[in-house]
Amino acid sequence: MRVEYDFDALQNCQCGACQVHDGSSCVMQKTNGWKFTTCASTPSPDDVEGIYCSAQKGKSSCGDLDVDKACLCPTCTVWQSHDLETAYFCTRGAAR
Repeated sequence: MRVEYDFDALQNCQCGACQVHDGSSCVMQKTNGWKFTTCASTPSPDDVEGIYCSAQKGKSSCGDLDVDKACLCPTCTVWQSHDLETAYFCTRGAAR
């Protein structure tokens, strides 16, 4: 099921807590360490490192994500509520 990039999905996104992000200097630089799960509005998808499963965001432009670490997608309410079956959207692109 297609995931829309919207405020509710952004609030429930677990990407910012994912181990795959840990140690990514690119993600830290792009976000200044901020986690968008506590934002008060909906930032542009270009300003977010997260909700990669959404069609408007897709995979990260950061090339230093550690895919050898466990992905949190299956624990995410966005993933669960959209009946997604794959993971690692950060490196593979949006859900289809």
